[in-house]
Amino acid sequence: MGLTPAGERVWDAAREIFYQEGVRSTGVAEIAERSGVGKPSIYRAFGSKDELAVAYLREKGISPQEIIETVRAACPGDPRAQLRRVVAEIAEAIAAPGHRGCPLANTVVEFPDRAHPVRVAAQEQKQRYLELFTELVEPLPLADPGQVAYLIQMLVDGAHITSQVFDPGRSAAGLVTAVDRLLDAFLDQEESDVH
Repeated sequence: MGLTPAGERVWDAAREIFYQEGVRSTGVAEIAERSGVGKPSIYRAFGSKDELAVAYLREKGISPQEIIETVRAACPGDPRAQLRRVVAEIAEAIAAPGHRGCPLANTVVEFPDRAHPVRVAAQEQKQRYLELFTELVEPLPLADPGQVAYLIQMLVDGAHITSQVFDPGRSAAGLVTAVDRLLDAFLDQEESDVH
C-alpha cells in the first residue's frame, strides 16, 4: 500500500476494530482515537471509511491460486488430500483463540444492500473462495462439482457461525467431519450410479 507511519497506524487500528467490532459499527472517530491519527489525515490517506473497509476485505481474501499451488505441492496427485488440507487449515483458524467468525461473512450480514461497495467487496471475496472449492473438487469423480463445492462453502460458513455460539473446537472438528462425510456420500452415489 505504501503507507506513511501514520497511515500504517490507521491501517492496523482499522483492521483490528473492523474484525473485533464490525465494519458498520466502527466510526472514523474511533479509528482516529485508536490510531492517534486525526480524521482529516485518515480521509486524505484512505478517501473514506468505505474505501478503508474495502481494502480491509480485499486483504482478508487469501489468493485462491496461492492456496491451490501450496496444497498441490504438498499433496501431489491427491485431490481429496488437497481439499482435506484446506479444510483442516480453515478448521484450525476457527478453533484459534480470538476467532470472531469469517470477516467476509460478518460484513455481508452487516450490509444488507447488495449494491453497497463494502458488501460487493465481501461478496467478491466469498465468490473467490467458492471458486477455490470448485477447483479443488473438480478432479474428483463427481457429477456436479459445483454443487459439492457450494455445499462445502455452506459447511465452512456454518462452522464459522457456530464457533461464535458454541464451542469453537467442536465447530472446527465438525467441519472436518462434515466435509469428509459429504464427499463420501457424493462419491458413493457416483459409484452406485455407475453400477
